[in-house]
Amino acid sequence: MKHTLKLSGLEAVEVTPNSNFVNIGERTNVTGSAKFLKLIKEDKFDEALEVALDQVRGGAQVIDVNMDEGMLDSQTAMVKYLNLMASEPEIAAIPVMVDSSKWEVIEAGLKCLQGKGIVNSISMK
Repeated sequence: MKHTLKLSGLEAVEVTPNSNFVNIGERTNVTGSAKFLKLIKEDKFDEALEVALDQVRGGAQVIDVNMDEGMLDSQTAMVKYLNLMASEPEIAAIPVMVDSSKWEVIEAGLKCLQGKGIVNSISMK
């Protein structure tokens, strides 16, 4: 039996036990990047999109997106950002990791994906 993980944006990505490394771009995370947080808080989503594009051009095979920050409407920010990502062909080609501890943010984010993504940081509360 062949064990693989199949993900996709507009293009397929297959991860097998023989895959050496999957490069996940994590700069589109408001809790991990002060620059990205500032852009999102200032409603500069077009500039924030450049953060994802830079990661893709730098070799990211998956883009992690997290909008969990107390002063943000995380669900609205996630939907707006993922929809912008989907409109940029270079970014839309790769899978997305919806990263949130809030179920409603994860659910809203998954509805925006064009392929098969990943869920990260889910809380079982």
